[in-house]
Amino acid sequence: MTAALTRVDAGVPALGTDAKSAATAGQVPVGDWAGSFWERQDRALREKYRARRELARITTLRRVARCGRSSMNDGGDVVLRYSPGTGEDGSASAGFGGLVTCGSLWACPVCSAKISARRARELEHLITWNAARGGTVALLSLTMRHHSGHRLRDLRRGLSAAWRHVTSSRGWKRWKSVLGMDYVRGIEATHGANGWHLHIHALLIFPGDVTEEMHALTAEIWTRWSTGLRRKGFDATIAHGVDVRVGTGALEQLGRYISKLAFETSGGRWKLGKNGSRTPFQILADALDRARDRDLALWAEWEQASHGMQQLVWSNGLKAACQLDEIDDETIAEEDDGGEFVAQLPRRTWEKVYPVAEDLIIATRTGGPEAGRAWLDARGLAYDHERDTSERAVLLDEPDPPFAWLRAALAAEDPEQRRERRRRYYRTAQTN
Repeated sequence: MTAALTRVDAGVPALGTDAKSAATAGQVPVGDWAGSFWERQDRALREKYRARRELARITTLRRVARCGRSSMNDGGDVVLRYSPGTGEDGSASAGFGGLVTCGSLWACPVCSAKISARRARELEHLITWNAARGGTVALLSLTMRHHSGHRLRDLRRGLSAAWRHVTSSRGWKRWKSVLGMDYVRGIEATHGANGWHLHIHALLIFPGDVTEEMHALTAEIWTRWSTGLRRKGFDATIAHGVDVRVGTGALEQLGRYISKLAFETSGGRWKLGKNGSRTPFQILADALDRARDRDLALWAEWEQASHGMQQLVWSNGLKAACQLDEIDDETIAEEDDGGEFVAQLPRRTWEKVYPVAEDLIIATRTGGPEAGRAWLDARGLAYDHERDTSERAVLLDEPDPPFAWLRAALAAEDPEQRRERRRRYYRTAQTN
């Protein structure tokens, strides 16, 4: 069953299902998703890691410059881990532990993807919980007029002040009490011919059917929003300043809109802007690829103005009500995904792996721990991995195992002998 999203206009009565509700702002063209699932995954991983490495050269934020590069351990070691597939699709994962993370949702391609994935799951959980109690959801969008002369920092302050004016008003509080309304508020940004454009997406949560009340609620929101903007020297038109679209009832009725709501509200980190506009990460990609002064300046402005801005804000008590734990962005970014220990990489090895770290992740994820160690062995990179010799012998009984001759030699070598051999190798290399 496909759900309808009904658009509620602040100035005229609701007219039923709106055809535009089927289109998500910044929807990725179908052609861009050609290829197999894993090809898309690998391409996305390479893009994010490459962008983070190159970002370290131009960022104005020190923590971002160290993200994914510096070890948190005293000796500078980094751990390679592997998690076998446990989901329905049998997908596996691999990654590194012991690295500094910045936890920057707005400025780091890697941390942003990890944090946004968690936030999207939280939104899906919320919608499922609300549907189970027979509730209704609505997607509220609020915008403001802007031009190329506006500074991003001023736009952010105006947007935040106008939203506070809405949620602190007597009218909002009255509707919140009458309808049992909660919300999750997100901020999205793009840049185009008319400069920076900030707008709010808020997922409104109701315990029951609110169809009859939505027109009055929308009018109330528009009144408070426009007043809040004017107090900060901004304004909006009634045609574009407020937009409310209602999804009905149970989760199955929301159908394909669930992912659109979650994606749009939580920001869709690499999603395309529309009408020629660019998202901040598109500006970053252009800055890295073309090194244009204008793009570099725009990215620096974005880093400074977005610093400390929250991606999603939940109304008080909503997370507790739907049994979700409070967890901040930095904690999510720092989380070790766990998994099987594959190898411990000393500092000198990590320095050589770092420029191509995504290649080691892909090799390990695709072929498992043995493939990850074979990748390191093939490049003559030292690592510590103590395993029982009998277990190695069992592995070597498999038909045509990769690098069998090398693993056989390592299996016959005492761990202390191996460490001494590596110490001699690096002493010789430093002497030469």
